[in-house]
Amino acid sequence: MTAILTVRLGNDLPNPTLSAGGLQFDYRMGFWTASATDYYVCIRNAKTGARTIVWLPAAALSYQVDVGAFSLADRNRVEQLEGLAGSPKRYRNRASVYWRLAGDSVPTDIFITDEVFYDFSKDSWTRNRAQAGNQLHLDKKARLQVFYLRQNTTYGAPDRLNVLGLTLQLDIE
Repeated sequence: MTAILTVRLGNDLPNPTLSAGGLQFDYRMGFWTASATDYYVCIRNAKTGARTIVWLPAAALSYQVDVGAFSLADRNRVEQLEGLAGSPKRYRNRASVYWRLAGDSVPTDIFITDEVFYDFSKDSWTRNRAQAGNQLHLDKKARLQVFYLRQNTTYGAPDRLNVLGLTLQLDIE
């Protein structure tokens, strides 16, 4: 089980643009991981600053392989956005590369991810989200990600986001 807390800050937008918290349950099978997530998200409207609370149940199947100092991963996720009009369902595919830096007193990874979103209610690919950043392993059960996120959205405003973000992940056993 992993506790996930996320805060995203945006340039020229009401901040935080997104804050979230939830739990993720993982079951590992070799290189594969099946996940179930229960996540609550608070989204700020870019024009009005109004907040919307969304409950986001999701299921995912991920594959990860390590090659030297690199970890390559691909996650396929289906989610429903309860609290938005029509409770839309989405499919998300995220490819990631993590590079473990050797010699640091605090283990550190540099990471790059790219994620595409398919919205079933619109029958189209609606979003691309790319991230690059640094993941600090604070201890065996805690990781802090500091990252830059670029998002392009077909539907919604703004249609492009440039975000500085922090994600704290705590593993609970």
